[in-house]
Amino acid sequence: MGIQTLQRGGRYVITSDRNLTDALTSRAPKPKLSGDFREVWTGEAWSLVQADAMTFDTLDDADEYVKANYARLSGQ
Repeated sequence: MGIQTLQRGGRYVITSDRNLTDALTSRAPKPKLSGDFREVWTGEAWSLVQADAMTFDTLDDADEYVKANYARLSGQ
């Protein structure tokens, strides 16, 4: 699963370029996600509802959250 942090509306969200149901892969995230990326992290689970996204004030905050919670985010 490719996990990325993206800026949206002055805040940062955690997104995925794949669904959790997609086959596991060790490859890097797709380099460019369209505006219609598949899922956002809500703090509890992945969701297609963009308004449910967990947001962060800074890119560093979002990146630190991903590092600290990678196993949970990646479904491992």
